Amino acid sequence: MKRALAGLLALGFAMLSATPAQAASTTITVPFKHNQVTWFTTARTITVAGSNIDAQVALGGVMQLAWYKCGDRNTRGAFVRMEETRKHVGTNFKAGTKFCLASNSPYTSGTVGGTLWWSGN
Repeated sequence: MKRALAGLLALGFAMLSATPAQAASTTITVPFKHNQVTWFTTARTITVAGSNIDAQVALGGVMQLAWYKCGDRNTRGAFVRMEETRKHVGTNFKAGTKFCLASNSPYTSGTVGGTLWWSGN
């Protein structure tokens, strides 16, 4: 009986200890300029193959984000208009991919806050 109980407890502990991979995320403050691209140099790394880069901003519709390969601005995704709901900036990245962000706005200049997610989302 003691062995069976010890086995069940060990199995329960193992199940509680095994947690799924969590998406990396951070809050962001994004300055943007009217008709001018701002290239940010903070590198982030995709750790889970097939991951997406998503973002959500506090004031939607006024600015755009794109991902690019840090150090190579010619390797990048299209600019995506950011909204107050979570949107894909890029999809299906390989594990080990290092990316940076770029912003712009066809409308105005300013700064907006939000959230960025990558790896496992």
